[in-house]
Amino acid sequence: MKLVTRLVLLVVLVAIGYWLWTVFFPNPQKAIRNRLVKAARLASFSAGQGNISRVAAIESLGNYFTEEIEIKVDVPNYESHTFNRRDELMQAAMAAHGAVSSLKVDFPDIKVDIDPGQQSATAEVTLRADINGEKDAVIQELRIYLKKADGNWLIYRLDTLRTLH
Repeated sequence: MKLVTRLVLLVVLVAIGYWLWTVFFPNPQKAIRNRLVKAARLASFSAGQGNISRVAAIESLGNYFTEEIEIKVDVPNYESHTFNRRDELMQAAMAAHGAVSSLKVDFPDIKVDIDPGQQSATAEVTLRADINGEKDAVIQELRIYLKKADGNWLIYRLDTLRTLH
C-alpha cells in the first residue's frame, strides 16, 4: 500500500512539473499564437470603453513590435498605408480609435513556422475585424514576421496578402 501511494504521488508530481514547464516555457508556436491573440485583444475596443483604457491598450500594443518595422496595410476598399517605425503605427492606432466607435479584432486562424535557429518566425493569419458593429466584417490574410528579442516574440514586418475572390 505504501508503494502504491508513493507511485501515485510521484506520478502526480511529474504531471504537475510537466504542466508548470509548459506554462512557463511554452514551445515557440504556442508562445507566438498566444502573443498574437493578446495583440488582437489589445487592438480591440468597445463603444463604451473610456479614453484612458484605450490609450493604455495602444501603449501596451506597442510592446508587441520592434522599434523599426515594415508594415504594409493594403486592404480592398480602404486606403493603403506603410509604416516604418513603431511610433508611426501607434499614432495611426490612436487616430483609428478616434475615427471609429468600436473595433473587434480576432485571428481565428494562425499558422506559425519557426526558423531553424528558433530566433525568427513567420505567421500566416486570418484577420477578422468587426468595425462599429457592422454586419460585414473585414476579412484579410496577413503574413507576420517575428523575431525573438529579450525573451519575447516581436513583430518587425507585416504584409497583407492578396487573395483570389
